[in-house]
Formats: sequence, C-alpha cells, structure tokens
Amino acid sequence: MADCELCGVARPTLCPVKVNDPRVKLAYPTGTWRGINEECLEICLEANLNRVPSNAKKCDLCSIKNVPLFQVKIQVPIFQEPYHREVNKALCESCFEACKDTKKRRVAEKEEVHHH
Repeated sequence: MADCELCGVARPTLCPVKVNDPRVKLAYPTGTWRGINEECLEICLEANLNRVPSNAKKCDLCSIKNVPLFQVKIQVPIFQEPYHREVNKALCESCFEACKDTKKRRVAEKEEVHHH
C-alpha cells in the first residue's frame, strides 16, 4: 500500500508521475517519481484544462517555487459526514505535463493488456 501524494489515500497501486524536484535535482537529474491515485490524476488533468491561478508558494508535487501555479481541488477523505472535504492544492506547468504523460502511458498500458 502506498499513499497518494495529493489526497493521502492509501491504495495498493498508484499512478507514477515523474516530476522534476529542484531539491534533489543533482542526485536525480532526470526526475523523481510521485504516486497519485487515479481519481487525483483525473482531477489534475481537468484542472490543467481550466488553469485557475493559485497564490500558493510552491507546487504540491515537485516543491518548485517562484513559478506560475494553478489550483487543483482535491477531495480528501475524512471520518465524518460528508466523508470528504475539498482541499486546494497547487501544481506547476511541469507537473501538469507529467500528469498528461502518465495518463498517456496508462491508456497505452491498458490497450496493450486488451490486445493480448
């Protein structure tokens, strides 16, 4: 089980998103992997289309600062009614692109499984 980087929900499998974290750029120049669940991935893809600016200080996936950030409304589960609350997260352009790449890769994987 692993926890989603955006909502914290534990799932047996997550969607791997390759981001460029500036804090570890020297050790991992090609990027590092962050796991998000499929629901959060879909929300990120939709937020990429809408592009609502955010006044957050850093990206919630890669932690980059001083770049344009965009709002992503994530549903975080809680243990009382209404059983989730909406939390605003912020993503940068680079992480939106990484989410699009992940979605393309997952679609290709699912098509490959259906062909076998």
